[in-house]
Amino acid sequence: MTDAQNISPIAEDLGQMLVAIALPCTKCGYNLQGLCADLDCPECSKPIRLTIFEIVDPVSKRLGKIPNPKAVGNAIVLAVFFFLCSITIAFFAMYAGAPSFLPVPIVFQQMDVSLCVWVAHLAGLTSLLCFIPLIRLRHQDELQACCRGIELTGIGLLSWAIAMATVAMALYQHAFHSIGVLYDTCIPGVASVLVFSGFRRLIPRLGQRSLAFRQAQSSRQRVNVMLATLVVFVVGRVIIQVFSSTSVYRVFGLILAVMSMLLIIVGLLTLLRNVIWIRKSLISPPPALNELLKTMN
Repeated sequence: MTDAQNISPIAEDLGQMLVAIALPCTKCGYNLQGLCADLDCPECSKPIRLTIFEIVDPVSKRLGKIPNPKAVGNAIVLAVFFFLCSITIAFFAMYAGAPSFLPVPIVFQQMDVSLCVWVAHLAGLTSLLCFIPLIRLRHQDELQACCRGIELTGIGLLSWAIAMATVAMALYQHAFHSIGVLYDTCIPGVASVLVFSGFRRLIPRLGQRSLAFRQAQSSRQRVNVMLATLVVFVVGRVIIQVFSSTSVYRVFGLILAVMSMLLIIVGLLTLLRNVIWIRKSLISPPPALNELLKTMN
């Protein structure tokens, strides 16, 4: 077989093409614009065709264009960010309100729990307001598959904000112990389940448009894990409520609640990184091959 017969059709085609747009080498960042596509990077010697294969994403092109991608990307990132802030502040409020005999640092005991819950409410409400553009776009053709996830997330964020406002008003009126675990844990827990269920339906579908999200199998947040962890938190909070102040089980309940909430916060941080990848791909989608290359004159 001759050398000409050994040439890959892809290599042969790229040999007649130039890089038409600003394209940074994925290894060193050198701008490859104007270079022949079958050469190597002048800076690090990485084959330009490998950079092209890493940049071009045919899967995202087949999925179609999301309407108003900047609004969609901003909505999902800000919604996750402010929900993370809200649930973190609510966690610190819960920890500050733990029984005095439990090992709670003095800095938490001195916190104004009512103020913390109001701030958690405002952060949850801000998350909902940031999510509204996505709610308005849910019936667009390219978002039809995400419609159920958008609706669940919106309902969950609204329920969360209402739950935080209810707890904050009870604290303000010094009636915290009268509302019990139903209002300060179970209802916020149900709201969180709705939010996480919405994220589970929404984010992986939007993530199909992000090459980084699809490839990051080990660092993608599995929302199912957060749902399971949320159940553990509710169990721990119920144990704290049910057992007497002298029971060792109450300490065990606090440990369950604290550890599970920390895991949920870490999970939301990972989810925030995932949606930042998605936002970047929505706003600046990878170029198509015919946009990236041009024929030599």
